[in-house]
Amino acid sequence: MMRSAIADGFYSPRVRYGVSLVALALTYFLTARFGLWLATYMNSTVSAVWPASGLAIAALVLLGWRYWPAILVGAFFASLFIFPWYVALVIGVGCSLEAIAALWLLNRSGGFHAALDRVQDVVKLTFFAAPLACAVSASFGIGALGATHLLSESELARGWFIWWMGDMMGCLLVAPALMVWWVHRRQALHFWPALEATAILLLMLASMGVSTLTGVDQNHYVLFAFLIWAALRFGVPGVTLVTLAAAALGMVTALRPMAQAFSYAALFDMQILLSIIALSGLLVAAALAERKHSEWRLDQLARFDSLTGLANRAAFQEQLERTTAHVQRHGGNVALLYLDLDRFKQINDTLGHQAGDQLLQMMAARIQTGVRSEDFVARIGGDEFTVLVVGEHAARASAAVAQKILQILAEPFTLLGHDYVMSASIGIGVLRATSTTTGGTPTQLDDAQELLRHADTAMYRAKQQHCGFLYFNSSMNVASKLQLSLESGLRRALEQAEFELYYQPKVDTVHQRITGAEALLRWSHPRSGLILPSHFIPAIEASSLMEPIGLWVLRQACQQIVNWQRDSLPGQRVAVNFSARHFALPNLLLMVDQVLQETGLNAEQLEVEITESTAMTNTRQTLDTLNALKQRGVRLTIDDFGTGYSSLAYLKRFPIDAIKIDRSFIQELGRDSDDAAIVRAIIQLAHGMQIRVIAEGVETTAQRDFLVQHGCDEIQGFLYSAALPATDYAALLRVGV
Repeated sequence: MMRSAIADGFYSPRVRYGVSLVALALTYFLTARFGLWLATYMNSTVSAVWPASGLAIAALVLLGWRYWPAILVGAFFASLFIFPWYVALVIGVGCSLEAIAALWLLNRSGGFHAALDRVQDVVKLTFFAAPLACAVSASFGIGALGATHLLSESELARGWFIWWMGDMMGCLLVAPALMVWWVHRRQALHFWPALEATAILLLMLASMGVSTLTGVDQNHYVLFAFLIWAALRFGVPGVTLVTLAAAALGMVTALRPMAQAFSYAALFDMQILLSIIALSGLLVAAALAERKHSEWRLDQLARFDSLTGLANRAAFQEQLERTTAHVQRHGGNVALLYLDLDRFKQINDTLGHQAGDQLLQMMAARIQTGVRSEDFVARIGGDEFTVLVVGEHAARASAAVAQKILQILAEPFTLLGHDYVMSASIGIGVLRATSTTTGGTPTQLDDAQELLRHADTAMYRAKQQHCGFLYFNSSMNVASKLQLSLESGLRRALEQAEFELYYQPKVDTVHQRITGAEALLRWSHPRSGLILPSHFIPAIEASSLMEPIGLWVLRQACQQIVNWQRDSLPGQRVAVNFSARHFALPNLLLMVDQVLQETGLNAEQLEVEITESTAMTNTRQTLDTLNALKQRGVRLTIDDFGTGYSSLAYLKRFPIDAIKIDRSFIQELGRDSDDAAIVRAIIQLAHGMQIRVIAEGVETTAQRDFLVQHGCDEIQGFLYSAALPATDYAALLRVGV
């Protein structure tokens, strides 16, 4: 227990901070002493490079401004060997302020990357922060020497410049090396790159061994070749290595005490050359890093979805083709899961696109947690995702993956302060390189794009059946071809006027007269005869024909009412059915306005019927659309009432004029007491809210008598008439029911 407590105390933040301060102070002290030794080595009173300044700036950039006391202490004790304590203290203050000023200047205007992987970072360090910060240290140091008469007035200007230049060299050579190598410290250097780096240094040593870095020497230009080599191959870390090596080589060969006497001109020549080398190398390496980053970003944009971070359609297509080709060459199998979120559009339209984007991000993260590490996940557009399941048992594993994904997606989530539950539909296609099977097992493929089409088809079938996920089989292919054939026929029917509207009358129960009709679409096929809507309406809703056919029905119904009025027939109100797909059309209201204006019909003679489930779908958009229709004078009716999950109290939010009781309740009147009770309750509650009640599917007098007895307002059904062509309906209006 005691040992644990001691260990906890030793590793506490305060203790770690204290130990780090001592370590940094000691490191600064040794680095400063090394700088003084360089001056002695070169028969000089000053050092060509003051590495301690680079260490101080790098330490504060990497560790934070809290470590400035270590700089103060280290500089003080290093100076105490040469100067009185009060001068050493001023020098220590100047050195610590130099590092603080550099950190402050670097963090202004967009921050600073210690990796020096942007040109702006190199410029900020070398042309802005370092010169100004080094001026602080030089001013404090030379000021202290001048104030204590340790330096004559005539030497102050030159002394300030020499001090400033030495600190600048430390900032240009040492600070970048320390920062860059610290940032990349966890990157392993493999054998061949290490061998190449060693070759660069050895070749540079061999080429410069006969030269000095003073004066003008053609061999100096060779350094730039090694600099570019290092920048291209190793980036900023390579450049800092070459510049440090060049500095070390220069101090060994240029100003050796046995070679020549000390010269400020020679010192300055070497400093200028090293500055040019350092600046050129850092700028070239930073520019290359920026270009590589731009190329990486372009590759990311080309291959990854910016919203979810998953692979995009292009990357998925590449992976799909690569995987299927591998399976065909080497055997094995692969399964493709095609996933589509259920009711995503409802949430997106109701809560807004920003909430929809958040939902996609959450669902993408959940999908990733439901797959195995070797599986490939992509978002190929909208709310559609794909998962490539590979391996020897991919066909079986795909079912487990699909079940896990569906289970994870079904967990409640919070969006804009509300809890929601999301479901999905998944279609699975399987490719095996060998054996094919028949029957109920998944159909095998030999083409990547066919695999994608089959998974897509299975997904739509799973969505229709609300069964979570389905494997593709050959019967689905037949159904898909029939769907395409049906869509082609419907398009031709619209172009060649093969559609026709039939009208089924609605009868007022009090006066026993026709008050209006429901317009019902029929397809007069040239070969198959009259086709009822149950055979082709689903195909219309699943195709792009919803809008043009819906517009045709609306225009035809409105024009027919106007024609009957011109023929002096009793005023009629005709109901047109709108589906959820109609309400999803962005130009629905514009379409209604256009038809009413073209035909000249009074909006009160148009009635719109929507199913109960449509009313409950995307309630915000539906409510806005219904209110807009109501303001125009259009009458609104809820069709198939009682088959959904709404209540009259909930429907009170909608500006409806009537509800139509579903035929399933009417057919059992007289045989099922529960249905009779439900019908009575619906009529009573609806009348309590000033809503008219229509009963459809009335076929017997007993059903009619029950409805009349309990106050139903209108009746529609075969008891009075089936749906009739416009001419027959006009004849019925003339004679009455």
